[in-house]
Amino acid sequence: MKALAQAVRFLTVLPWPGAPRETEAEDMARALVRFPFVGLLIGAILIALDWALAGAFSVPVRSALLIVVLIALTRGNSLGGMSDFADALGPENHVREGSGGPVGIAFIIGALLLKFVALSELQGYERNLAFLISPVLARSAMAYLIASSPSVREAEEGGRGSARPSSPRDGYIALGWSFLLCFLLGWFWGLFLAVVALCVTWGLKRLFDKPEREVRDAPGAASEIIETMTLVLFSSW
Repeated sequence: MKALAQAVRFLTVLPWPGAPRETEAEDMARALVRFPFVGLLIGAILIALDWALAGAFSVPVRSALLIVVLIALTRGNSLGGMSDFADALGPENHVREGSGGPVGIAFIIGALLLKFVALSELQGYERNLAFLISPVLARSAMAYLIASSPSVREAEEGGRGSARPSSPRDGYIALGWSFLLCFLLGWFWGLFLAVVALCVTWGLKRLFDKPEREVRDAPGAASEIIETMTLVLFSSW
């Protein structure tokens, strides 16, 4: 339970009890494995709020409100990563400290619009399933990148001040849990989404590992990309 509490406190603003005040490498390694379950918790919260708002608001209004809730719940960390990623693709091939360039802002706006349009197209069972699977895959991608990429681990250690595991084993376990959860929730459609997310995550890792591409929050960027992509795929189902 301590590892789950650490994962919840790391990824959300929820005041989850039981998290250690000082994070050690072993604690964070165990927390990484629980990242998909935090995604499941986020999805459950969104579903509950969606049901609560259903009697008063239309689907588009609820979709916009839930996107705002998701940003507040996760501190908007993944959006910052998306901005860094977009700026790193620019001609200078690096992110200026403390800057949010126009390309990064455009990517953030584009991701939010895609999420809004995709969620507005979803209703009923498919909508609830999208709320559950998309954050699971997004957080497992984040865990995999933190655990498997030395450059990402070094950047994360400097940026957030907490130790990270040195072995990719924890990232693989997180991916395994995400595959199992997606299969249990969506059967073969969920498994297909997990495979697609894994391929995209692997491609992003190859890109982030290039020395000329400096992305301060690569796990956050991957999380936002996977989450947006999964919602778009759901809308086309």
